Amino acid sequence: MRASVIALEERGKALASFRKEIDGPKTAPHASLITAMLLALSHGADDDLADFGKQHLFAARILINELLQHSSHLFEHDDLSRLCFGMYLYWDMCTAFLLDPSEEPEFNTLNMSVAVQRMGRWHHPMYGYGTELLFILMNVGHHCRQVLQSPRCNPTQETILEQQLLKWNACSAISSLEHLYEALRKHGLIFLYRICGCNGYFSNPDLKDLSLEGLIHNYAVETVHHLLEIPMTSNYLNFQSLPLLTAGSELERTDCCLRNQVLQRLRAVYSLNRLPVNLHVVQLLEELWTLRDNGHSSSWLHHMLHKGWRLLLG
Repeated sequence: MRASVIALEERGKALASFRKEIDGPKTAPHASLITAMLLALSHGADDDLADFGKQHLFAARILINELLQHSSHLFEHDDLSRLCFGMYLYWDMCTAFLLDPSEEPEFNTLNMSVAVQRMGRWHHPMYGYGTELLFILMNVGHHCRQVLQSPRCNPTQETILEQQLLKWNACSAISSLEHLYEALRKHGLIFLYRICGCNGYFSNPDLKDLSLEGLIHNYAVETVHHLLEIPMTSNYLNFQSLPLLTAGSELERTDCCLRNQVLQRLRAVYSLNRLPVNLHVVQLLEELWTLRDNGHSSSWLHHMLHKGWRLLLG
């Protein structure tokens, strides 16, 4: 209890200092962006399952718009801007499906797209060469949440997102990164197919031989296998919660062994970073498997939102 009190006290001090910094003379937004991200991360230790640091995300959105407005032409030579932008992009990807579309603050998608292209194959210290993949997944998350909020398919947008995911690839000398990229790419496809399955225009060539449900299940099994190839000692374990939930939620009763391995891997992630969200994902999966075994196949996102949870994964 004492540790929790200290943590809250320190967060309060950080918020006061942050407000003073923002109200002070205008400077480059890099430090403020990093501060906002760290404050949002601190919510991961809270017991409130509906609080994912939304207010910090909104503040960061304002700051990233400012950064892109003044620095996009410098991205080829400005490593600090690229570092901050990549960190923000990962954060946005992990929260895109948590935001109520009616609350979404504006952001300049074109400026973000240009910045992603300027980042190119720059190796980000956090996630390597996957900047473009994070941007695609961010757009998938925003779109899927919009579809859940007001059920209406957009075949054109969904086909574009599908093609971007099917075509994306990045080589890395680090095998764990290769496995992580492929797991995240298939997470995006599973997410898109499960939530926007009404689209009859998906063009994945594998759909010639498989039903959409069969393809989703195949991708889920492949995703889990990719994640299990990443050693338990790897720091890339920290990036696994989201694809583990997406793929794990699609496993069938006959995938009992894989289900157990998913739970073991989530507990390993918890042992590494001690974030309670990973234990909540275990609970969520067990509930979803019970529903699936009884003939219900709704998305994990629909189930989570129905519970009133807003889990910050990844």
